[in-house]
Amino acid sequence: MQILRFISLFWFCQTLPVLSQSGMTVSPESILVGSAQKMRFEFIVGASGMKIGGGARLQLPVGNLETEPYFWDRPQTDLPDARGFVRVETSAAANLKLKLYGRRGGVIECAVQKGELQAGDKVIIHYSGVTQSLAWNLKVRVEERMDAQSEWRFIEPLPVIRFIPQKAVTLLAVAPSDVMLNETFELAVVLLDRFGNRARGFRGKIDLSGSVDRLSHTFTETDSGVYIFQGLSYEESGFQRIFVADSFLTAHSNYTLVHKSKPRYQRLFGDSHFHTGGGADNLRTNGRGGDHRGNFTTADQAYRYIRDVMRLDFASSSEHDIPEFTEPVWQKSQSISNAFYEPGRFTTFFAYEWTAPVGHHVVAYKDSGNAVVSRHQNDSLDSLWQKLDEQGAPAITIPHVTWPSPGHEIWASIHNGYRKLGEIYSLWNNRWLLQPADDPQRFELGSDGVWSYQYAWAKGHRVGVIGSSDNHTGHPGANNYTIYTQHTGGLAVVLASENSRDAIWGAFQQRRTYATTGTRILLDFSSDGNPMGSEYSSDKPPTFFVAAAGTNRIMKIELIKHDSGGYQTIYLEKPDSTVCTFEFIDARFHENSFYYVRVTQVDEYWRSPWANTTSEMAWSSPIWLNYHKP
Repeated sequence: MQILRFISLFWFCQTLPVLSQSGMTVSPESILVGSAQKMRFEFIVGASGMKIGGGARLQLPVGNLETEPYFWDRPQTDLPDARGFVRVETSAAANLKLKLYGRRGGVIECAVQKGELQAGDKVIIHYSGVTQSLAWNLKVRVEERMDAQSEWRFIEPLPVIRFIPQKAVTLLAVAPSDVMLNETFELAVVLLDRFGNRARGFRGKIDLSGSVDRLSHTFTETDSGVYIFQGLSYEESGFQRIFVADSFLTAHSNYTLVHKSKPRYQRLFGDSHFHTGGGADNLRTNGRGGDHRGNFTTADQAYRYIRDVMRLDFASSSEHDIPEFTEPVWQKSQSISNAFYEPGRFTTFFAYEWTAPVGHHVVAYKDSGNAVVSRHQNDSLDSLWQKLDEQGAPAITIPHVTWPSPGHEIWASIHNGYRKLGEIYSLWNNRWLLQPADDPQRFELGSDGVWSYQYAWAKGHRVGVIGSSDNHTGHPGANNYTIYTQHTGGLAVVLASENSRDAIWGAFQQRRTYATTGTRILLDFSSDGNPMGSEYSSDKPPTFFVAAAGTNRIMKIELIKHDSGGYQTIYLEKPDSTVCTFEFIDARFHENSFYYVRVTQVDEYWRSPWANTTSEMAWSSPIWLNYHKP
């Protein structure tokens, strides 16, 4: 169980000795996530009693703006029939004053206004509203004091509310992206409820069919919503996938590219930019590591979700460099990241988010033990890079554009050493953070838009692309599968020789990366055998090879070129199928140019009456080709 940390006026209270005999019970103790409840918080007065000004207070996790749908209804006392209504009663002949406050209004305080409470008296807080949609147990933070002059003290043990996932509505089947012919591999089948929680109560029978032997499995309590089929293999090369179904839910796995011989690189999927809001491990005092809630409040929980539920290959916790992100929190963050590193299965790096007004950057280190370069002391990109030079440690700075604004300066300075990669897609491609409608090309297009990647590339920034979540509310690594998991989350894909820090870091440095809008689209792009992200010279027309396998039918694949004439699509393929492979020779190559590939799948479905359709996409990192006169 994790202690849930939220911003409030009593977040930073010093923990003092616990009063004896007092306590609080909560009813009901188990709740279905995202359900309407009538809660009863019953506080029992301790041996010292309570006089005027004394009382009890508790905090409910309340969201703000885009986080509101995921947390409890905000407490209110004005409308008894409306959501979030709170009232208080007592078993004693005393008058209590009910007060609501806190940064997000989640603190409920009951103070003695007239009379007093004796040992064993009860203070009962009633709350009616919709509770959180997040399936982790909540330790309710409760404090008490004897009178107006006393300090608030925590009540131990804190009451716990257990949240139960709803029924499974989404089935995911995750296979490796690259395997060899007849090589055995694993297929993970994951069941999610409508909010993206692991559907631990699923007991259906899953059947496999397609390019593998027919197998089945009936889920048990031990599986807890995730089952791994082992020892699978493909007997045919090329793009292959598996069909998975139970009585109601169906899904295809992501495509696997089956090679006849060992490939030089394999595709690994990750999320290099996620937040927990509660920081590294939710230290009771001054332990807040970031100001995003996320859907988890510790890095440990988030990493487990990314690795065990989303089945990603690598990830990085990247909390904001706010004052609460102290040295102890940074040390703990590195310790947790290191504990999850398992070469061959799951790779982590050591990262934080530099949040200067010029443009936010994820600063990622290959190794632990390096100091945070805070924007509070270094608020320009040049000063950030200078400090990283002084550290001398392997590091990269990954920009993520927030809003497209005319005065943006994120691309004002060029550093093709530290700025190898950039987020072309994340939560910020949501229209206003509050709706599930995607705007996938918001930060790609516009050679005159000072926020766009087309502008950056044209100005000499040799930056590859990735996607990530920057999860203000969504689960890290999870796409917006339903109308209830509204926020988009991109994925970063690397072409690496193996799943290890050295290999993935090498892919970062060589820009062997591409971005997706959150789905496992497979993409291969090379020029004269040079992979995406490469830079080379030639005096001959380049031959491009492109291969893509989507999670839905591919509407179009564009090969885009930039030279002195600007951006132009030099080849367009409209396959209307899930896989496509082609070659193209640019016979008009005669000057320095760069090229990238854009994949667009067909529009999928309306997520709600007020949302737009969603089309999943992928972008390659560019290939820079310098013209060398013969």
